[in-house]
Amino acid sequence: MSNRAPIDLKRRKLLILAAFAGVGATTGLSLKAFSDRNRSQPALIGNALGQNKQYYTVVADWQGNAIFKLSLPERAHGVAISQESTMGFVDAVAFARRPGHFFQVFDYITGEKKVLIDASPDRHFYGHGVFSQDGRWLLATEGVRNTSQGLIGVYDVAAGYHKVDEWHGIGIGPHEIIRLDDGSYAVGVGGVHTQGREPLNLETMQPSLTRLSRSGEIVSQVGLSDKKLSIRHLGYNHDGVVLCGQQYRGEPDDYPALIAMQDVGGELTNLNAEPEEWARFNHYIASIAVVDDYVLATSPPGNCYGIWSISQNRLLELNSLTDASGAISHDGYFYISSGSGETIKRLPLENTLANQSHVLWDNHWTAIPK
Repeated sequence: MSNRAPIDLKRRKLLILAAFAGVGATTGLSLKAFSDRNRSQPALIGNALGQNKQYYTVVADWQGNAIFKLSLPERAHGVAISQESTMGFVDAVAFARRPGHFFQVFDYITGEKKVLIDASPDRHFYGHGVFSQDGRWLLATEGVRNTSQGLIGVYDVAAGYHKVDEWHGIGIGPHEIIRLDDGSYAVGVGGVHTQGREPLNLETMQPSLTRLSRSGEIVSQVGLSDKKLSIRHLGYNHDGVVLCGQQYRGEPDDYPALIAMQDVGGELTNLNAEPEEWARFNHYIASIAVVDDYVLATSPPGNCYGIWSISQNRLLELNSLTDASGAISHDGYFYISSGSGETIKRLPLENTLANQSHVLWDNHWTAIPK
């Protein structure tokens, strides 16, 4: 939220100094080193912060150790990754943080930059995108300047990421888009009209979780009863359940549920936790990952992450992690990044392993698909 920006910048500056001095953050977790197995194999991609307002996209191994660092013109947010086995190419795309002006395409095997795409003068990017199932198209969440009316920009991969279409009608301020197993999409629509990053319509917000067909038709749009919950980030359990994480834009002393889940065609159901537990997340969910019945969600401003059971709908763990940021799942494990450089590998309820990567990871991680 805009009134937290000075605190956020101060915290991140301290984390940068600590990481470059080789100092790890204390989390209360086991500090065993990761195994060296799979070291130096490209596995994870995320965006990161450097000194003197330098910004990077980083390709890392499973421990979070950097293999490539690609400089960026501005701070970036999410990353879209192609799948070589089904799409036939190894591109990744880093999207500028909202309201963003660019996305950077690069080869995630060699680290070679390929093309930098600028937003058109009357558009901006919202920080996320995804490839279509066949790899023909890159889809990006975008907004119309001056109104924040949302759309999905469609870019032709074979034509050098030339923009060929737009999907309209999804509402104000779309943020994250993910592809579901059947090739359709889910979009977290935040509902917030902004000038820069300053919100202008908090009293009239209309956030929604929107599902789109493969060709962009709206299949469903479902909101929450509290319209001050701006739907931002998404997770998916591959059984049709989509999870959405919120940023609360209401009263600072209120602590509503920040994560909801939806079966296909259903309403949104909040994940349960006590108000004092939600208070730990400081009104913001950054990343969501799912392993079987378990959901993990991070909060950078809350310096924590939680783990829920979907079937029991209850919070099982709430753990401290300084500037807890990216979260992904792979082979039954959760992998978590942080702005302090600490990375975590763990089973849902046991065997926590930590590593100091010395990379100041930003909000998200994305796993390279095999």
